[in-house]
Amino acid sequence: MTGWMYFVSKILAEKAAREEAKKNNIDFISIIPPLVVGPFITPTFPPSLITALSVITGNEAHYCIIKQGQYVHLDDLCEAHIFLYEHPKAEGRFICSSHHAIIYDVAKMVRQKWPDYYVPTEFKGIDKELPIVSFSSKKLTDMGFEFKYTLEDMYQGAIETCRQKQLLPFSTRSTLDNGEDKETIPISTENYASGKENAPVANSTGQLTNGEI
Repeated sequence: MTGWMYFVSKILAEKAAREEAKKNNIDFISIIPPLVVGPFITPTFPPSLITALSVITGNEAHYCIIKQGQYVHLDDLCEAHIFLYEHPKAEGRFICSSHHAIIYDVAKMVRQKWPDYYVPTEFKGIDKELPIVSFSSKKLTDMGFEFKYTLEDMYQGAIETCRQKQLLPFSTRSTLDNGEDKETIPISTENYASGKENAPVANSTGQLTNGEI
């Protein structure tokens, strides 16, 4: 979980790096991303996806982080690093955030795009009328940078990669012969969040194959 210790350590590290760069006459640029979502190459869940996909895994401890969330696609963030590195006038701090949404909007999008996953329509203790909190990337875009990916693109890349790596099943719903929902298949939050080898996985038919279910 992200907490105050994480934020303080980031700020102190940035401050120390800036001071060292100034002392040695080195150009310094810092890029501040929000929640990074998209495809990945690691064998287990990246921490940011434990949070982003919590609406699917049911990891309630992470709902508070995305109840008023900000997002950027991994590839957009990488491109921003290259763009600023090559820009002759780039200096200082840049926020790199392309989208913002409350948890209910994210949940609605995931339900519509991936109906085979059970996604809550209610989140206990979280108001449906929460205001959106946005991070401005104006300094970055004013220099000519353009974001390419939508929020749906971010989740598409993340979910497809998780399926390929067997970190998510293809469905969390069981159905009757007539196609109606029969029951929700629970996800082992601990295993899916950590990418442990004994996590339930999906076979080619999308059925879970672990005895936990």
